[in-house]
Amino acid sequence: MRVAIDGPAGSGKSTLAHALAERLNLTMLDTGAMYRSVTLACLEGSVDLEDDEAVTEVARRVRIEFQTVEDGTQHVLLDGRDVSEAIRTAEVDADVSRVSAIPAVRVAMVEEQRRLAATGDVVAEGRDIGTVVFPDAEVKVFLTADPAARAHRRALQRNVENPEEELAILEDLKRRDEADSTRETAPLVAAEDAYRMDTSGMTIEEEVQRITELVEAAKASVPDAKQDEIGFEDEGKQKADATESPKTAPKKATPKKASKDASDEDKPAGRMRVFAHHEPDEFYDTAERDFPITSRALLGVTIGVCGILSKTLWHWKLEGGEKLWKAEGGQVVVMNHESMLDPVIIVVSGWMHGRRMRPISKSELSKNKIAEWFFARVGAIPVERGTADIKAIRRAQRALQRGEDIVIFPEGTRIHSDEQEVTIHGGFALIAQLAKAPVLPIAIVGARDGAPGGNGPLRPGRVWMKVGEPLTFDQISEKNRKKRAKEMERLAMERVYALRDELRAAHPGKM
Repeated sequence: MRVAIDGPAGSGKSTLAHALAERLNLTMLDTGAMYRSVTLACLEGSVDLEDDEAVTEVARRVRIEFQTVEDGTQHVLLDGRDVSEAIRTAEVDADVSRVSAIPAVRVAMVEEQRRLAATGDVVAEGRDIGTVVFPDAEVKVFLTADPAARAHRRALQRNVENPEEELAILEDLKRRDEADSTRETAPLVAAEDAYRMDTSGMTIEEEVQRITELVEAAKASVPDAKQDEIGFEDEGKQKADATESPKTAPKKATPKKASKDASDEDKPAGRMRVFAHHEPDEFYDTAERDFPITSRALLGVTIGVCGILSKTLWHWKLEGGEKLWKAEGGQVVVMNHESMLDPVIIVVSGWMHGRRMRPISKSELSKNKIAEWFFARVGAIPVERGTADIKAIRRAQRALQRGEDIVIFPEGTRIHSDEQEVTIHGGFALIAQLAKAPVLPIAIVGARDGAPGGNGPLRPGRVWMKVGEPLTFDQISEKNRKKRAKEMERLAMERVYALRDELRAAHPGKM
């Protein structure tokens, strides 16, 4: 569950988010505090705020963490130091809009915000949460309030009693509103599907109650949320957590700061740096086009070598390949699975025609460091089989939304005979549903006989593949979200096996 709260300065986002986190046992993700922390680090280090590169270097270098203390309040740590009060000063107020408007700084912060959200249920507040950071959040809220009311709230927070000082706060808020709403990168705007709420005359309890109702409505729209694998907690756990005291309720752990070299996967400007140390997670979360040139070269060489060897030994042919190669936007490619040759052929074929193909691989393949290093750099995205791996689902979703194809083998393991029991893993339909992407069925025959991982010893042969027509959710009349996904699973695999039978009929003896 992700609750995105946006709005101008002083509209009460932070207070509401904190109260909502405590009410619903969500992790509070204070994105504004992250930009404020970067601003404070720059001011303390006498960094020229007009030097975008210098500010960006600070954003990549600093370690920002959130820590919940015994009384339930959340503190902000900057490189291990509590800066919860220091980042709320007028000096930081005056410069935070300038810092947050730097595209590369936003790349670093957005990447970290998405990493934090991938670990569990969160409520996040800021100025572009529902439009940029979490455009697919289950609940989006845009707060508004009269500027004078916002200025008065800010004055109360700072114990300001002088009317002239409050007037100065009002003028600063107006200036920040103008800067935030007109900046080129991620301006302050309400998401089209956001719930707009004027908080000028509302109490915090009224605000929390209204958002709680929105959360409950979002949960009700997905009856079996846990099985649907989109991150909602089951109702029993939610109720149990709600009955615990804030002081004794378990708090979600905040992960350690990840490397800031990772790019925002939607922006080519965020290309990963050459020769820098990169963790595997950065490759999983970054577009292939933004990999370091060394990794892109490795990928190209791997594709070339695998393509030449596989074509020479197995003379494979892909029928209807134009449905894959000429598609607009990312597709979820689903196939039957006969050998380790299957992903090689489809990735090579797509890559040679300008498609960027990212296979979903079982995490067991990356158990040792060498394998993990290699698979990360050739674009594979690992998934923990047998679990609701929300992180893998979100990574695949974002890859599709930026135009990359996802390759999935729903059978989960190589099928060596028609008598082998098969369990279809239906996560591919959920991924397609979240990304609003088509599902492309493809079948393969001949790879069982002599290809790597197939039956018997390695030997040359012939392999055929056939691409079917893409399937979209517009073709499904069912309205219930979960049932729509189930129907897509059925239709897609039914089509895969029909294509396989067509290939077998055209090439007798090939299994």
